[in-house]
Formats: sequence, structure tokens, C-alpha cells
Amino acid sequence: MRAGYFVSREIFMRNENIARIWRVALAAVACLAVAFSARAQGGGAGASASSGAAAGAASKANTTVGRDMSLANPEVALELTRPPEKKEAKAYEAFKSVSLSDMGAKIKAGEKFLNEFPKSELVAFVYPYLVVGYIQQNQMPKALDAARKDFEANPKDFRTMAVLSQSLARTYNPAAPDAESQLAKAEDYGKKALEGSKTLTKPDGMSDEVFAELKRETESMAHSGVGLVALRQNKYPEAIAEIEKSVSLNDQDQTNFYLLGVANQNSDHLAEAAKAFAKCASLQGNLQDECKKAAAAAK
Repeated sequence: MRAGYFVSREIFMRNENIARIWRVALAAVACLAVAFSARAQGGGAGASASSGAAAGAASKANTTVGRDMSLANPEVALELTRPPEKKEAKAYEAFKSVSLSDMGAKIKAGEKFLNEFPKSELVAFVYPYLVVGYIQQNQMPKALDAARKDFEANPKDFRTMAVLSQSLARTYNPAAPDAESQLAKAEDYGKKALEGSKTLTKPDGMSDEVFAELKRETESMAHSGVGLVALRQNKYPEAIAEIEKSVSLNDQDQTNFYLLGVANQNSDHLAEAAKAFAKCASLQGNLQDECKKAAAAAK
């Protein structure tokens, strides 16, 4: 990239806009967990009476090619009738009660739950928190390990794939021994998230508004991740196309407008670069001063 227009990992790790996106993703996980817990605990004797029919339905559904049999599929969640054991439910409630404002404590609570109940059906609602928490604490190896286990429990967790795509692209270190592998993973997760988001269905217990925002944020993060990979590879037309899609879905992420400005600047699209940098400068975040200077220089 040209002098003065580079993309450093420090820029992204300082930017606060990604925290908002993570909160939306985690709120969605919370909604799914509430819906599952209510179903699992609300049946009582009726649940036992219907267990045979539910098991039969689940067995039949298992033969459906391509069907997501993870807990994130609301149809599957509704077929589950085994209520959590008291200790398991109490431990999960303790995990849920830890505020996201204290991510260190949230991580410890999640790790504790997984250590005590590794085979719990609720692990699918714990791993996404750990992925986000490890990323926030700049522990990417742990985040990737948690994501691997998350995808084993839920192969169609497209939200976490989008988070990983954007995060891997933004924390890329060209000097790292696995640098190229990191970019490849960022692109792969982003493309899988975009393809998978087309199949998302609104879970029971989630409002239309939350679901729509969740889908927009998922796709915005995925486009951003794929676009930044292209930008780092100096594929400016591809980068511009992807990042433009990202900002069309979320026009409040300051970093993406900075990236759009960089891609256009390095493509000699000075008017477009100035516009993107000006938008970046108008949003709250650590890039305001840098974007003001870049906008002036591009005119």
C-alpha cells in the first residue's frame, strides 16, 4: 500500500465499534439460550409423556440431508425434552449472570461451566461468548480453539464465523509465521458466513427486529472480513466491492469507512476516498483525526 495508507492491527484493536457488533451477536446467543431453557424446563410431566414422539421426530429429521442438527436450529431445540440437571442449570445461570462488562469474569465463568459440564447441550450457548471474550483480550489462539469446539457443537454458527472473519482480518500480522493461514481462514469464514446467512431462520423467542439486526450485522462483518483480506492482498476492486456492501448494511462502523477510504485512495479514486474518509471522521472512534487528515489529503 502507499505510504501513509496502511492497515495496522493496532487500529482495529483500539476501535470501540466492534464491541457494539459483538454485543449484538452475543445478545442473539442469549435469546436462543432463553428459548431453549424455557422449552427444556417447561414441559414437566407433559415433557415425559411426549418424549417418545419427540425422539421419533428427531430421529426422522436426522435423515434430512443438509439439516442443521445443532441447538441453533430452533426446530431441533423444540425436539429436545431432557431438562438440564439442577447443578447444570444452576451453573449455567451463574454463567449467564456475569455481566459482559467484565469479560475476564465472563470467560472464567464460561470455562468453569465447560469444565464441569463438557457434554451439556448448553455448551453451544457458551462457546460463542468465549470466542468473543478471547478476541477482546487479544488471545486469538484460544479464540480459534473455542471456535473449533463451537463449530463441532453447532456447524452452522454463522454469526461466530463472521466475527472470526472480521477479527482475523483486522488482527493480521504479516510478520507472524502463520500470517497467510490467518488471511485464508478470515476469507473462508467470511464466505461461509455469507452463504450460511441466506439460510438463517428466526428462532422462537427472538423478535423480528433483533433477528433483522442480527442478520445485517452478521453479513456486514463477513463482507468486512472478506474485503479486508482483499485489501491486504492489494486486490483493490474486490476490496471496494466487499466493503461497500459492509457499510451498506452497517453505516456506523468507523473502521470500515477508513478501509473503504484506503482502498479507494490506493486505486486513485480520490473523490470516493475523500468521501469515505469524511464519513469515517464524522463517526465517534479513535480514527477521527486520522480520517480528517486523509480526507483533506484526498481532495
